[in-house]
Parts: sequence; structure tokens; C-alpha cells
Amino acid sequence: MRAFAQLYLRLDATTSSNAKLEALRDYFAAAPAEDAAWAVYFLSGGRPRQLVPTRVLRELATALAGLPDWLFEESYQAVGDLAETISLLLPENQHGSDDGLADWVEGHLLPLRGLPAEEVQQRLPPLWAQLDRPSLMLCLKLITGSFRVGVSKLLVTRALAQLAGLDAKRVAQRLVGYTDISHRPTADSYQKLIAAESADEHSQRGGQPYPFFLAHALQAPTEQFDDLLGPPAPGRSNGSGMAFAPRWSSAMARCGCGRAAKS
Repeated sequence: MRAFAQLYLRLDATTSSNAKLEALRDYFAAAPAEDAAWAVYFLSGGRPRQLVPTRVLRELATALAGLPDWLFEESYQAVGDLAETISLLLPENQHGSDDGLADWVEGHLLPLRGLPAEEVQQRLPPLWAQLDRPSLMLCLKLITGSFRVGVSKLLVTRALAQLAGLDAKRVAQRLVGYTDISHRPTADSYQKLIAAESADEHSQRGGQPYPFFLAHALQAPTEQFDDLLGPPAPGRSNGSGMAFAPRWSSAMARCGCGRAAKS
């Protein structure tokens, strides 16, 4: 967990794509396969549902910090992030756990889902006491389902491709479905992402094509990705308030796909 927390801090501390790419390569080069599998999952946008209700976390953190409710609320409003607020209010442990990301996610965090509040409140304090402040904040972000960091799936793909000496489009193809809710990251699934290409790989994957848009984007530097998408246009929404159809159509036109579809 500590190594993944340090990666999170490195990624969060820079806006440079090259620096983020270097941080990702460093982590994947050193991480055990089972930890790297979960790291790819989270960094590529995978998020398990919230494991513990927010109310339970707030009540427990308030009690452990010895604060009145109003002071916790004031702290939360000042910080703006629940996981960061709790990690700042609880006493810091200097001797963090050496257990890896996979051990924490599979052995400690996922089993919390669905437990009665009383049992959760008994389990969490000894777990939190094993973590230094950065690891505790990361742990809380995973518990609340609020893990986000400024890394795109495209950048994760490039880092894995460079580490394994593979074509980035091949890694993009292998990543299809990796963050599906039904997928459970394992050491084996990670090894398949970075395995050397075989002559019959395409047939083994059932003829699955490259992800169209990602495959084209990988041909350009990351800095040109937003240019490829083009500016959002008003009036078209994906249901979350984000315009997407004109951007997609524009990208298809730039790729020449509109012409290919007509021919």
C-alpha cells in the first residue's frame, strides 16, 4: 500500500506527462504482479462501489479524533475532501504496514462491504493504525470509491508498453474490459497485459480488434489528445452533462473514418 501511496503523491504533484509516465514506469517495474494488477485497475478508471457508508466513516473518525461534530464539519468544509480530512485529523502512524496493495484491497477493504456498522467500526481503527498519513488517505479514497488522480488510461497504456517493449496499441487491445465491474485483477491478468506477443494472439482473443479511438490516439503524443477530440459542442449530451457526439464525430472525421464508412 505504501508504494502505491507514494506513486499517487508523485502523480498528484506534477502536471507533466513525461514526469507522470516516468513515475508509472518506476512503479510497475518494482511492484509485484498482484499489486500492479490492482494499480492498473484503479489508474485506468476502475472503481469498486463504496465499501463503507459515509455516515459510518464520519462518526468513527470524529470519535477517534476526539472532536465535536461541528469541528469535524468545519474541518471537512475547509479541506473539501472526506478522505483527506479524516487522514489529517487522525494521529499519524510513523511505522506503516509493509503489506502490498493487493493484500489490502483483497484482504482488508473488499470484505468490509455489507458488514454491519458496528463490525466496521471495530475493524477499521486497527487497520488505520497500520498506515502512515499518505497511505491512510489512499486507503480512505479506495473505501469511499473516490480514488482519482490526473492520469489517463492512455498514459497507463504507454507506461506498460514501454516497460514491456510492446506496441502501445497491443496493450490497449489487451486492456479492453480490464476495468469492467465483473473483472477481478490478478497477477495472471497483469502478466497477460505485458506478455510478449505471440504469433496467434489475435486468434486467441477471438479476433478482438484494437479499441478504435484509443488505437488512433496512441499514434499521436499525449499532448495532442485534446486537440484530436476537439472542443465540446453545445446541445449534445451523454446524460451526465458532457457533450460527446460532436467531439466523437469530429475525431472520426479527422481519422478518415467517415470516408471509410461511405466507401
